[in-house]
Formats: sequence, C-alpha cells, structure tokens
Amino acid sequence: MNGHHFIRITLLGVSCLSWGLLQPTAVKASAQKIYGTPIHLTGTVNTHDLGGIVTKNGWHIKPNRLIRSDALTHLTKTDRWKLTKNVDLKVVCDFRSTGEIKTAKDTRISGVNYRHDSVMANKNFGVHTTRQYANQLANKQPNNMQLFYQKMVTSSHSIKAYRSFMNQLLKQKHGALLYHCTYGKDRTGIATMLILACLGVSKQTIMKNYLASNHDLQNTVHKEYQQLKRVTHNKRALANFKRSKTAKAAYLNAVYHAIDQRYGSMRHYQKTALRLSNSDIQKLRTMYLTK
Repeated sequence: MNGHHFIRITLLGVSCLSWGLLQPTAVKASAQKIYGTPIHLTGTVNTHDLGGIVTKNGWHIKPNRLIRSDALTHLTKTDRWKLTKNVDLKVVCDFRSTGEIKTAKDTRISGVNYRHDSVMANKNFGVHTTRQYANQLANKQPNNMQLFYQKMVTSSHSIKAYRSFMNQLLKQKHGALLYHCTYGKDRTGIATMLILACLGVSKQTIMKNYLASNHDLQNTVHKEYQQLKRVTHNKRALANFKRSKTAKAAYLNAVYHAIDQRYGSMRHYQKTALRLSNSDIQKLRTMYLTK
C-alpha cells in the first residue's frame, strides 16, 4: 500500500467516524422537537422533560420546567439528587387514586412540594390483586380504553383535577413541576395533551409524543403480561390487558372526538371546562416557552 492510498483510507475512516459521532446528535435534536428529553432514572422507566418540544409557530418549551413521569415509588438516592440538582424540581403532582398512593407511595424528596390531584373519582381505582385484575379484564368491552379516555376529559371529577393541575402550572414561576400517574401513559398522557395544546403544539406532535410511552413501557408491560398469564388463560382478559397497557392513536382520537362533540373545540374546552382565559393561555406560553 503506497502512502497516498493509506492517507486516503485514513481520511475516509475519520470522515466515517465523524459522521457516526455526529449522527446521534442530529437525530436527538430532531427527536427533541417531538419527544422532549428523556431523564434517565433508576427508579422510573417513563420520565421525560418536555423541554425542546416545538410549537406550531416555532417556539420551544423551556427545559427543566415540565416533566412527565411514571410513579416515583422506587427512586434511588441518586435519582433524587438528579431531580433536585440537575432539574431543579420544586413540585410533584400525583394523579393516582388514594388507594394507589397508599399501596405505592412516592419516594419523598427534601424541599419538594407534593400535590394530590386524583383524576379518577374511585378512591381505590387501580388497586387490585393480579387475580382480581384478571377477572376485571375478562369482563371489559374491547372499546373500554376509548371510553376510559373520554371519561377523563368529560367527567366532572376528572375535569376538576385537571383544572387544579393547570392552576398549579400558572403558579409555577420557577423550577420544574413533575406530574405522574402509575405508568405515565393514560392520566399523564391526557395531562400532557392538555398542556401541549395550551402551548400551541400541533396535534400531530402531541400524538407522536403520546405514543412514545410504548417504547419506554415495553419491558414493564411484558413482565406484567407474564404475571397475568400465570393466573388466567382467558383470551379476552389477556387481549384487554394488552389494550390497556398500550398507547394507541384511537384512544387519544377518542378524546379529541369527545371534546369536539361536547365543547365544539379544544379552545372552548380550555375556556369552559378548564376555565383558562385567553390571558391564562398567554401567561402559560410566556412562562413555559422560549424562542
């Protein structure tokens, strides 16, 4: 091999290496506009900073302000440090039922304020043994999840919980607010949809952001499916389990349909159900968006 040929190969190798190093950064920047930034914690599997998500008019959600997550029951000492030092966490809003919280309390973080805004009226919602859950699933209709999602934006109890949550957002002048349910998919998914809609994010981006939970929850769902199969072989129960643990476009579309049918538009829903005035919407955008 002559010297020139060696140099050419070396330069080509460096170019390929540089491309390989640069590619993830480019993909990450592009993904951030839709999904925000994942926060890697040992004790959770579905925690994301909404920072970086882009609105229809090109503004970005500020980092370290809005964080969606699954339950904080298993946070480690390092996790707590990350949330306070790296993210500047100030408030946690828990959408779970009283029963769920008693069964699996959040790990408390010093200096962080905790709020309980249960989205479901049933105080024992989500509390059951695996066998009880199997029996429940065996009796559910295939469209149960669509009905459940619609209930979260139309029932008076759920609306009151989300209204309280939005009021907290209006007060959150500094630091991060983290909101969660059990998996960070359903009740948290609706909350994220409502926030992003208020901030002017497109429906397409909202949908992609919602569906991303399927990736993060994959291992958790697989483990729970195997546990369920140990207590039941009922095909309907197993099929309904998969439906309940999967984020599907049909579920969020059912929410948009219910809002349009009952309130006429998302803006009218914000105004009449969540009681957010035009100045409130503008305040949220001023607080949480940046150029």
